[in-house]
Amino acid sequence: MSRILAGNWKMNLGVAEGTALLRAIGDHAVPAGSLTIVVFPPLTILAALARERRIQDPKLGVQNCHAEPKGPFTGEVSPEMAREAGAELALVGHSERRRLFCENDASVQAKMKGVLRAGLKPVLCIGETLAERERRETRDVLSRQLGRALEGIPARAPLWVAYEPVWAIGTGVVATVDEVAEAHGWVLEELGRMGRGSAAGHPPVLYGGSVDPKNASGLAALPEVDGFLVGGASLAAETFLAIGDALVKAEHAI
Repeated sequence: MSRILAGNWKMNLGVAEGTALLRAIGDHAVPAGSLTIVVFPPLTILAALARERRIQDPKLGVQNCHAEPKGPFTGEVSPEMAREAGAELALVGHSERRRLFCENDASVQAKMKGVLRAGLKPVLCIGETLAERERRETRDVLSRQLGRALEGIPARAPLWVAYEPVWAIGTGVVATVDEVAEAHGWVLEELGRMGRGSAAGHPPVLYGGSVDPKNASGLAALPEVDGFLVGGASLAAETFLAIGDALVKAEHAI
């Protein structure tokens, strides 16, 4: 499979800035089939970017959505609305949603079903807190989050998984190469146990924990890492594309 470079813009950028960044990324040539690029802009500019998007520009996703298709949910947006606005993918269960907005395993599972119902590809985010890691609970946490989020989801349903060690999100702290390899290995084992991995392949597993151009090459060289979910470093084309170049070089080195 091609490597994946995903950028989560979070609550940043307006229409003009977002359009310029989208085009700057799209203007950067990469070998055909070697890298899939997607960005998750703020919902307020999603439709505008979709209208301006060229074929070579990144695919678009939505950072969050409600589980239901419609209803009395003030301030929320349904997966169907996000798709109509131009999204092809949706982040589900991002660590900031879990930590700041009280999302839990049950709500993440409901959103997974809603996203798939609407025809969007879910990017399921999982990861342990610092306290859980210190108690050596990482594997149990990842297993629980995967199991509950994917309960009732067909094994052949579209899926990307992003491993986000919560203690490395926005902190500047980066997991070591060995820590990432171990955690991704556990995720792949669990996906296989659930019938979601085979000799023909497995759902892509991305790493999302303070990735930048300095650490990207070492992480990209890991066979367990299929790509990156990038936060702050995705807001500048130069740094984002440097991370993408590391993925392309690692792919060609295999």
